[in-house]
Amino acid sequence: MKGKRKGKGQIIIIVMMILLMVASFVSMFQGYYVAAFVFFGILLAIMSFIGNRAATDNKVYLYTKNYKNNNRL
Repeated sequence: MKGKRKGKGQIIIIVMMILLMVASFVSMFQGYYVAAFVFFGILLAIMSFIGNRAATDNKVYLYTKNYKNNNRL
């Protein structure tokens, strides 16, 4: 159940990021520069959060893998 929930969450975030990117470019080309700036800012914030979380998950994975390998009996 947790895997399905995680997969759906990833799909929702990917779709939301694509929609924000499209909305940013469309609003910029139509002349709504403030709206484009806001949409692009939200997109960058989401991408930054995902990148930081992935880096943290990788560090935790490497730490636990290294800890398990060094403490074998």
